Amino acid sequence: MEILRIEEYKKNRKLVYLEEGTPAFCLYTKEISTFGLKEGAVLTDEQYQEIISVLCKRARERSLYLLEDMARTEQQVRRKLREGYYPEEAVDFAISYCKDKHYIDDDDYARRFIQSRSDKLSKRMIQSKLFEKGIPKEIIEAAFEESDIFEEEAIRKIVAKKNVDTELLDAAGRQKLIRSLLGKGFSYDAIKNVISASE
Repeated sequence: MEILRIEEYKKNRKLVYLEEGTPAFCLYTKEISTFGLKEGAVLTDEQYQEIISVLCKRARERSLYLLEDMARTEQQVRRKLREGYYPEEAVDFAISYCKDKHYIDDDDYARRFIQSRSDKLSKRMIQSKLFEKGIPKEIIEAAFEESDIFEEEAIRKIVAKKNVDTELLDAAGRQKLIRSLLGKGFSYDAIKNVISASE
């Protein structure tokens, strides 16, 4: 593999291009020198494997750091590593390590997310947010099946938190409440059922 370009990145790091487009990896300036990397030179398979070995360990440490302060999905960690120009081999290595140790667990993440948001958001809105975080559809569906969350119950909790007596609301107040609940993704039928039941 020919080293097409080496360019300055930040904090004593450089990006190494093995083909046009996206950099193949990022190394510290000292490592560039240690590995003897130069533009136009040929990167041997042995050199490449040594570099990948270094970056696999670094990607693992970076993943553990990312997971230290908050739970993240597999996709979120992958995205962060790719933003740091870790090659795919290093990304896969780090993700595999974290999954084996259960530091990354999308099933558990989905269950916890549903429990923590069910008194604020509709099922549809929760599904949408989990999709955005990269949780697969089948995991989301399984997590909902395991939960005891029902849309109408969630609506009741939200209305109770707002300290609203639906029986005392005038037409304008009812419409405002309905719009608010629709904005959270609840179905009109479920909202009407809750409001009608309290009258």
